[in-house]
Amino acid sequence: MKFNLLFGLLLASLLLIQSPTIFGREEASTKEVANTIEDATLGSTVNAHKLGNLFFGGQFSAEDLPQISKEGITRIITLRTEGEVDWDEKKEVQDANIEFLEVPFRSPEALTDEVFTKVRNLLKDKSQKTLLHCGSANRAGGVWLPFRVLDEGADLETAIQEAQQIGLRTPFIKEKALDYIHRMQKEMQAAGDRMSVKPGINKAFVSPDLDVDKYIKLFEIESRDVFVSRNNIVAACGIQKGNIVADIGAGTGLFTRMFSAEVGIEGLVYAVDISPRFLDHIHKESQKNKILNITNVLCAENSVNLPPNSIDVAFVCDTYHHFEYPLPTMMSVYRALKKDGHLIVIDFERIPGKTRDWLMGHVRAGKDVFRAEIQEAGFVLDEEKKVEGLQENYFLKFRKN
Repeated sequence: MKFNLLFGLLLASLLLIQSPTIFGREEASTKEVANTIEDATLGSTVNAHKLGNLFFGGQFSAEDLPQISKEGITRIITLRTEGEVDWDEKKEVQDANIEFLEVPFRSPEALTDEVFTKVRNLLKDKSQKTLLHCGSANRAGGVWLPFRVLDEGADLETAIQEAQQIGLRTPFIKEKALDYIHRMQKEMQAAGDRMSVKPGINKAFVSPDLDVDKYIKLFEIESRDVFVSRNNIVAACGIQKGNIVADIGAGTGLFTRMFSAEVGIEGLVYAVDISPRFLDHIHKESQKNKILNITNVLCAENSVNLPPNSIDVAFVCDTYHHFEYPLPTMMSVYRALKKDGHLIVIDFERIPGKTRDWLMGHVRAGKDVFRAEIQEAGFVLDEEKKVEGLQENYFLKFRKN
């Protein structure tokens, strides 16, 4: 009891009594991405490295193409300009049944935003093994640097070290890459803050006149998938004693109360919601049932308002489609999770011809779109679980990378 009282006081000081503007404008986040670049051998290719399905290197020869093919590489992106090689590289690569793409630059004035953006777009397709190359891997490391930061979420210092490991050494390439990164981060943050995917979607929930009893009858009812399957859902979440769990979009507190029992007295559950009326209901129920390990957090439209590295599990059930600002909201969840923490997302399938009409109109997008948005915030999909009893919903488990 003393532990929970002290923790609650500490949280209150951090959250400034649950103000929805606690953290103000969201800062661009950096994500913890491990340096797993390895040396590679691609025949006589100089300075060859690999990271997952992406290979880096300097110039290769036609004789190296069998070894490149043997590695499973099906796409080569060259940064070299016309005349830099004395053989028909494009023809030889295509004759080896390897796709050949050109994003040429050499001088400072040729290294434009368009070059960085084109490379980023090409590298987003991770389904096939790709070799990004130039003469010595200098340019390859430089144009990869923005992709590593902006699209894969590496912190800048680590990404620079990785780019240098790959071969980056020319000052103008590094300077242009850093300038591009900083400008794109500002643009992405501004866009994320001002772009609502569905304006006014939560208007009813923030109303002081919200009828909680009405939503209890809607949410805690046997005709609702997640209510019928609630025990199976909690089991699938893998909550441990002593965990700190955030029930994001807690609503009437159904799962908040269940998680409270799972984490035990040494754990803690944050009931996070945009609705003061829902949080008031959860507080009264906790008091009535003498539950001591639930703390309410009033979130903002673009942030869950939780301290960094404060939770083990984030749980979002039938709520993600109500996020008006998905990217900044998910970035705030990412920051709140501890390293290797997990995010559980349960939401409605949206399949034309199969999903009922009301859901097709209410839910703005399907599973693939939501998954991509969540991954854009830095999360990695661990698995999609089949949970007994879920007919209209899917269960996705992500981890903080």
